[in-house]
Amino acid sequence: MNAKKYGKTAKGDWFRTALMLFLFIAVTVLSSIVLLPDCWYLWLLIVIMGILLLVIWHTKNFAYLCPKCGEIFEVSVLKNFLSPNGINRKYLKCPRCRRRSWAEILSIK
Repeated sequence: MNAKKYGKTAKGDWFRTALMLFLFIAVTVLSSIVLLPDCWYLWLLIVIMGILLLVIWHTKNFAYLCPKCGEIFEVSVLKNFLSPNGINRKYLKCPRCRRRSWAEILSIK
């Protein structure tokens, strides 16, 4: 049985997230200098793929803690993309108690 371990987000998690965002912004800016305005469609594809990769990465590395019942759960890539975000919270519906609330973000170890 492969049990995942969850923990509070630490400085390392914040650093990795900031690094991923920095890389995304750097690629977006550099590709805009090279590709805009002649190949705007290619630049748009790069931006969309970058956002998709960021959301997939976040989905694989973070889970959520329901403040109402204490359930720890993971979400799909689509739900992760569409749900409202806070700094360290995400507005989600708990699969156990079925209530919507601002779930705390946990890291998957």
